[in-house]
Amino acid sequence: MVDKVELLERLVVGSVAMTERAIAAAGTNLTFVQWRVLLIVGERSEGATVGEVAARIGARGSPASRLISRLKQRGVVLSERDAVDHRIARIRLSERGRELRRKVLDHRRRDLESMAGSSPVRAVDAEDLRSIARAFEAFS
Repeated sequence: MVDKVELLERLVVGSVAMTERAIAAAGTNLTFVQWRVLLIVGERSEGATVGEVAARIGARGSPASRLISRLKQRGVVLSERDAVDHRIARIRLSERGRELRRKVLDHRRRDLESMAGSSPVRAVDAEDLRSIARAFEAFS
């Protein structure tokens, strides 16, 4: 019998390695957690609040704010006060940040397509993959 946890562990390690490889191939010197911030902030056109970013990366507000400040200094994110609640800082990608995010995602997608092309997924397997992907959403 297949050990599901072992298989999931291999998927997780492989996906992190694939993402690190895409970050390097895109010519960036982002850390993995900086990449996560760009990924999160770029999900919606209105960006994300510092609190949302902190919660999603598993950090407290202050360390997340310092991380975002470093990304602002690099010119990949912008910070502005929320239009409704001026106490809240809203973080969005700059044009440079959008381009960087797109490049990393493109590199990773090419690697995923290459990997997927070498092992076809049957319909029953596809539903299993959808279930696994939904379960992983709680951690993203």
